[in-house]
Amino acid sequence: MKNLFLMRHAKSKWNENVSDQFRSITEIGEFKTKKIANYIHQNFELKFDKIFSSKAVRAKETSLLVKPILFPNQTIHIEDDLYTFSHYLLDKWIRNLDNELQNVLIFGHNPAFTDITNQLGNDMIYNLSTSGFVWIQFDSDDWKSIQKGKTIKIILPKEIK
Repeated sequence: MKNLFLMRHAKSKWNENVSDQFRSITEIGEFKTKKIANYIHQNFELKFDKIFSSKAVRAKETSLLVKPILFPNQTIHIEDDLYTFSHYLLDKWIRNLDNELQNVLIFGHNPAFTDITNQLGNDMIYNLSTSGFVWIQFDSDDWKSIQKGKTIKIILPKEIK
């Protein structure tokens, strides 16, 4: 059984005079990310075999905020190919994961994350908001052959009190 966990980067700054890849996160983005991570920590016992992040600054900053709460002793693997907005490229990347990995967490971007959630999960969402978290479970032992999985949980910051 494979478990795919997706977390969209925190709200980023649009007023910085830098290219998209180098935008950092806002204070409200930091707050919402920590809120989501603490909620997950308090309500689920999740273990991740490997954690990946897009190379974009906002995704890396988000993963570093979550790290001490959900996976303090693990390494975050930065992947150039995860800096994508295409669910086709993201799907290809996921299907090439090592089959020894059962539980994978990825930090990345929309619209790829919303689209891949709708493609691979059984619950449709309109938009995975910033700092949003998705858990999809597959009845498969092979990443290449995953089919429509079961959306176990979608957690959005606005839903947490």
